[in-house]
Amino acid sequence: MILYIPQSEKDDIIKLLQDENVAFEISEVTSIRELGTGSYEMLTVQANVAEVEVPALYRSSEGDVRAFRLPSGRLLLTDLEGNLERLETPPPSK
Repeated sequence: MILYIPQSEKDDIIKLLQDENVAFEISEVTSIRELGTGSYEMLTVQANVAEVEVPALYRSSEGDVRAFRLPSGRLLLTDLEGNLERLETPPPSK
């Protein structure tokens, strides 16, 4: 998985991936991206996490997000460009 995160979220993502025992690498080279009404320094994270089908619960239209399942079962949701949207814990299966 390739994920783009704001510089300000670096520590949170490192802790999350370490807690999940996921191999990852973070680029220390920043780029500037304009998201919404501001611009942010962005880092690139490469992690060994598999992409999975996005559960219907997390998509508002077909193909608007991507999902990556962490070993714990939680999902990292990104937009189609790889920008981190949110971390979700799916409800238990029935």
